[in-house]
Amino acid sequence: MATEHHGQDRLSPEDVATLARLHGRLVFGTAFRMLGDAALAEDVQQDVFLRLLERPAAAVKSWPAYLTVLATRIAIDRLRRRNRWRRLEPLWRVAEPLSAASAEDEVMQLEKAERLRREIARLRPREAACFTLRCIQGLDVAQIAALTGISTNHVAVCLHRATRTLESRLSRLFDTLPETHT
Repeated sequence: MATEHHGQDRLSPEDVATLARLHGRLVFGTAFRMLGDAALAEDVQQDVFLRLLERPAAAVKSWPAYLTVLATRIAIDRLRRRNRWRRLEPLWRVAEPLSAASAEDEVMQLEKAERLRREIARLRPREAACFTLRCIQGLDVAQIAALTGISTNHVAVCLHRATRTLESRLSRLFDTLPETHT
């Protein structure tokens, strides 16, 4: 399998299997950092490689970059679907029981992480992707521009908007959480 793939050909199952062996951990890690759940991250990982089998491949210059962006987009879609579903379910069915051994600080951190995930899912798709690639994946603005195909200036604007929106939404949410005393 060549590093660069051109045309509208479908990848062979062998090519996809090779990509999964080479980059499966990268895809899983990307999804896990966004979703915070190993089972959901595995589902995203599977979806990424199934998508490669089902759709014609575009010109790919860097498989790690392509797969990272694809995993990020699929994970954001998962977050959005999960949040839509949670709004429809009664609260008692969504709440997960806390073990008696849970530390208060750990619970607060998990709550904050979940709220951040929900708020990222509410962002505009391009802003969510840029924010996730920058703040969760640790990519710089130039790398994000290359991955997404938008200008570095537009990436910076998306990051600014996403950060401003998240700060506004999360500051209101976190102000309602009880303070922990250590």
